[in-house]
Amino acid sequence: MKKTWTILTVLLLVVSLITVDSIKNSNESSDAPHSASDHVHPLTTQSSAAATPSTEHDSRLSRLPDGKVQYTPALETSRSFASHPSPRNALTVIQQLLTHYRFAYKENPVGVENFEITEQLLGKNPKKIVFIASDSPALRGNELIDQWGTPYFFHALSGQHMDIRSAGPDQTLWTEDDIFTDTPTQK
Repeated sequence: MKKTWTILTVLLLVVSLITVDSIKNSNESSDAPHSASDHVHPLTTQSSAAATPSTEHDSRLSRLPDGKVQYTPALETSRSFASHPSPRNALTVIQQLLTHYRFAYKENPVGVENFEITEQLLGKNPKKIVFIASDSPALRGNELIDQWGTPYFFHALSGQHMDIRSAGPDQTLWTEDDIFTDTPTQK
C-alpha cells in the first residue's frame, strides 16, 4: 500500500511540474512583442506600452520632435475654417474636429471651459495627438474662437454629443443672435 501512495505522489508531483511549466511558457509568449499584423486601431497598436499612436504604418500620422503626433485629416479640417465663412459652417467644422477626436478616443474631450477642450485638441491628451493646426484661423492662444473673436461655448451632452455655441455678432452668450449646433433628440 505504501508503494502505491509513493507512486501516486510522484505522479502528482510530475503533473504539477508540467502544469506550472506550461503556464510559465504561456505567460512568456503573451509577453512577447506583437507583430504589425496585430494592429488593432488606426491610431494605436497592442504592443505599445504607453498607448502612444503608431506612426509607422499609418500615413495620416506624423510624429513631431516634442513627441506629439499630428493627425493629418484633422489638421486639414482645422485649417478649413478660412474657407467656411458662415458661422453655422464653422460649427460644422468644429463638430468634424470632435469626430476626429472621438475616432481616436471613443468619446468627446472632457472639460468645462473652452480652453480645456481646445488644449486636448491641441495635443494635451493621453496619446498626444494633435487635432488642430497651430495656424488655424479659429485658434487664439488655447481657445477656439468664432468669427467675432469670442470663444465658443462647449457643453457635453454625452460622450458622443457636444453642444457648441457661438455668442454671435453681439458677442454675448445666451442672446437671440447666438448660433449653436442642433441638440440631438433622445429616443
